[in-house]
Amino acid sequence: MQKVLKIQRFAPLRQGAKKFALVLRTAALLLVGAGAAVQAAGGSGALPSELAQALERARVAQDDVAFWVAPAGSGRPVLSLNADRAVQPASTVKLVTTLAALDLLGPAYTWKTRWSARAMPDAAGLVRGLTIEGGGDPWYVIERLWLAAQRLSALGVRTIEGDIAVDRSLFDLAAYTQGEFDGQRTRPYNVGPDAAMVSFKSVSLDITPVKGQASARVTALPQLSGVRFPQTVRTVAGPCGDWRSRLKMDVSNPRSIRFSGVYPEACGQKSLHLSLWSADEYFTRALAHVLSQSGIAWKGRVRDAGPRGAAARSGAGVLLYEDVSAPLVQSVYWTNKFSNNPMARQLFLSLSLPDGAEGAQGAASLEKSRRVLQEWLTRRVGVRPGEIVVDNGSGLSRTARVTARAMGELLSYGFRSAVMPEFMASLPVTGVDGTMKRRPLEGGVGHIKTGLLSNVRSAAGYVADNAGRRWSVVAVINADPMPAGAQRATQALLQWCASGGARRAFEQSLSGGNGGAGAK
Repeated sequence: MQKVLKIQRFAPLRQGAKKFALVLRTAALLLVGAGAAVQAAGGSGALPSELAQALERARVAQDDVAFWVAPAGSGRPVLSLNADRAVQPASTVKLVTTLAALDLLGPAYTWKTRWSARAMPDAAGLVRGLTIEGGGDPWYVIERLWLAAQRLSALGVRTIEGDIAVDRSLFDLAAYTQGEFDGQRTRPYNVGPDAAMVSFKSVSLDITPVKGQASARVTALPQLSGVRFPQTVRTVAGPCGDWRSRLKMDVSNPRSIRFSGVYPEACGQKSLHLSLWSADEYFTRALAHVLSQSGIAWKGRVRDAGPRGAAARSGAGVLLYEDVSAPLVQSVYWTNKFSNNPMARQLFLSLSLPDGAEGAQGAASLEKSRRVLQEWLTRRVGVRPGEIVVDNGSGLSRTARVTARAMGELLSYGFRSAVMPEFMASLPVTGVDGTMKRRPLEGGVGHIKTGLLSNVRSAAGYVADNAGRRWSVVAVINADPMPAGAQRATQALLQWCASGGARRAFEQSLSGGNGGAGAK
């Protein structure tokens, strides 16, 4: 394997947490020894009865399941089922992407978007040759574009002459067809990576019923210059149900979105998220709107500077504005809490940015990031090559593979690492927020990342049980067709841990009982 990095990137915090890490490692060693006894006690290969029954009720075959439960920080399980089988992880692979980014780049890492021109604005406020250099920022949302327009206005810019070149050369990417994965070309979760991505290349239409008027107001964020949509839609009584099909939205013309149906008033406020435009058209329309709002005249368009972006930058000799992103930890938070695929892709590519992991050179690419990730997994996490295979970092992939054991070891490493607080805080909390808001646990609480594809249901993270002890948990179901109750099966494993099942298995193993399960 080609050497890509030296695993020293985040030394300052690692040194600052030396005493804390030593305590964790000591505790982990004690747990590892005890965990080995639990696994040996489970030589019969049987699942605990409550979990076996839960799988049966959900009509999920044990052969379609991979389970792993271990004391947090330990690599030795109290429960292991098909844990060495390679499975599709879906979005739980974001755990790999985000932990690697935190560990290699550091929570305070930032991205920079630069606005340059041939010269400062002249006496009339005119600038020429404006260039925007994308920095790979995962969270360059419309508010940031508006602030950039305000900054230009404060510099005295009143008119921008000609087209604006957008330099995307920081990412070296093959052609990407939006929607090729599942045919959903208008869905924002399918938006591909872009070194100069703005607001995930998407628009949200918010539908808000107006009481007593038999109609709902429709608003768009962000607003795109020249894109029309209905200001209202007729509402009807009755249950919410499948409101999208009743609305009958027509997006065949991306410049004129239409509704021909009705909206159930019982739905309350809902949002439709759409990605209908090419990167250049979206950037043009979003930028034209914010510039006009800031009093800046512009009649050109955004054009891609092409693969020779450095040549385009050479004509823009004056830096007007450098937009520094929020720290990486914020992007990790939004990526995991809401399973944001475009952000995960940007984070994955950031692993091989020139100012990212040591040793990276030139533009970032998927292949370079895969090498960086594999070396990190092997040298720091202790996962062998092939046990975790990441395609694009988001989990929206047919080729990504993990074993439950390797994911468990990754979680154990994350729990012992100096970035444990930031990593755990980014995970959805059961019954509280993110993708786990509607999945509470009785007697305990979990920080859990979920995954969902047509043939995958998965959940992985940490569960604190009713005695306050924390467990690393991995549950993956691969089945085609997928049983309707499959999510209840993954929830059953989380609940088993929260209710003390893992702790009882652990304690029984210490007293010589047969409380664990070690099915292979």
